Amino acid sequence: MAKKFGKFLMTTAALGAIAASAYYFLRKKDAEMEDNFEEEDDFDDFDEDLDEDDASKSEADRKYVDLDLTKAAETAAEKAEEGAEAFKEGLNAVKAETTDKVVGAVEQAEKAAGEAAAKVEEFFDDEDNSMDAI
Repeated sequence: MAKKFGKFLMTTAALGAIAASAYYFLRKKDAEMEDNFEEEDDFDDFDEDLDEDDASKSEADRKYVDLDLTKAAETAAEKAEEGAEAFKEGLNAVKAETTDKVVGAVEQAEKAAGEAAAKVEEFFDDEDNSMDAI
């Protein structure tokens, strides 16, 4: 009993030490990151770099493209219809394949049942003939 309690106590102490070291490590890491952000002050004034002539010139050079939403909607509808047709064709192919497999399995089961019935009947017929001879 004392051995088990000693093992439990040592395990608890080891886990506590690991947790404490992880806590202090993360706390120190966060403190260093905060110090780095405080030291890096940005004294640049980017508003001085822009001239009004350059700003108006860049706006005039900009080209815009009109969006044709009806054409985009028609294209999306066509693609959706094509996808639906392809899905229907695939579904029909899978349905036909599954039907063929089921029909084949049923035919094999019927054949096996017939053979089993013939063997059982033959077994019982042989037994009846042997009893008559005695």
